[in-house]
Amino acid sequence: MTFFDNFKSSRLIAAHRGYRSKRPENTLSAFRASIGHCHFIELDLQMSNDYIPVVIHDSSLERTSNAKVKRHQFNLHSLKVSDWTLLQLKTLDFGAWFLDTDPFATLYNKKVAPEEVMRELPQTIMTLEEVLLHPALCKIPINIEIKDHKGRKQSKNVAETVIEVVNRTNSINRVLISSFNHDYLVIVKSFAPKISTAALAENSHPDELVDYLRSIEVAAYHPADEIVDRDIIRRLRAAGIGVNVYTVNCKERQNALFAMGATAVFTDYPELA
Repeated sequence: MTFFDNFKSSRLIAAHRGYRSKRPENTLSAFRASIGHCHFIELDLQMSNDYIPVVIHDSSLERTSNAKVKRHQFNLHSLKVSDWTLLQLKTLDFGAWFLDTDPFATLYNKKVAPEEVMRELPQTIMTLEEVLLHPALCKIPINIEIKDHKGRKQSKNVAETVIEVVNRTNSINRVLISSFNHDYLVIVKSFAPKISTAALAENSHPDELVDYLRSIEVAAYHPADEIVDRDIIRRLRAAGIGVNVYTVNCKERQNALFAMGATAVFTDYPELA
């Protein structure tokens, strides 16, 4: 069984960091809001100082938490996720920034009432294990993006640590592990061949794309919308490789990509057809 065996539909909607246009990204609030609006949830992983996979996109805590205010409490100068222990991270609020910045203008445009967000504050950081075992999330498929830890002490162990959590939570069949660091994907397949993987690409495609993706044994390719076209999708799908495109917020563009044969689109506005 692969990740894609979880779905009957061939036009999959992925909630990018949860329903991040209406709730603080990568939080339980955003994940719960996306239920019923997507086929699967995408989330991002960083490693804490004590080697716990935690759900946050940025390597820094500055944008999406109150760490700048709280760090003095722990005599910490760094705002890097990798310099904070899980216990320290758990003291932070990862939700109030959404009210302060209104990143998608959904509060301004009255698509979300501030009171809805405020009722769910504070939002604490989640571990990968907490997400995979949470009663509201335990049945929905999850795309886990491992952020690149190159240059940090956690880089040597990040892939193996994620595999261990996926195994321990009996989540092998419902997760797809992706990364821009394709070395992590090779490690995942070597230690846990039954886990589905996907290679991310942003500015350009690897040379000899189909052969390359086959060599690292991925189930899917995740290109940025700006670099994908009909021919690439056709060739990859003919080779049995899924094509999941990010980040596509325009409904017309989503439909065009599906017409080209794309397997899934990642969107900040998840809505099922």
